[in-house]
Amino acid sequence: MTARLISVLGAMIFASCVAAQSVDVVRPEERQKARRAVVKEQEKRAKQASIIEFRGQQAFKEKELRVALKEEITTIEDFGLSPARADDLAFFLEVFYRKHGYAKVDVHYVIESGDRLRLDINEGPRFFLSQVIFDGNAYEPADKLFEYMVGPTRERYSRLEKRVPFVASDLEEGTHLV
Repeated sequence: MTARLISVLGAMIFASCVAAQSVDVVRPEERQKARRAVVKEQEKRAKQASIIEFRGQQAFKEKELRVALKEEITTIEDFGLSPARADDLAFFLEVFYRKHGYAKVDVHYVIESGDRLRLDINEGPRFFLSQVIFDGNAYEPADKLFEYMVGPTRERYSRLEKRVPFVASDLEEGTHLV
């Protein structure tokens, strides 16, 4: 009986301690607003960064590339240029191009005079999906399966576009949705 009384008293003390603690909960709207402010500041800084030069781009304007790489550019501005950060920037630039159908893009970087970075871009051709054949499909219409396959790409492009860019990673993701 004494053990039970002690455990009940312990539970009550624990409950009162927990109730006395205050928890600051950030509302989702406030968190989203703060995140938008950070993104806007990164975009502004990326557009003005003079330490990075793009060469060879034709499909995208320099501003578009800077906005796409805003986080990496602000990291370089904040912490300095290093070969690892330059390599990361070139990698993410290639990812950006691949997500827009440039499967053979090649980006090389050159660090000039210690504090300037040049990104040499060879875009290569843009690839589009023309036809996908679903071998062995007996249950679902091919159009429906095609929409599953290109779903991740469609999120970035309008359904009104007749030609869908070929994005290998999106197709692989789409196969898991079927």
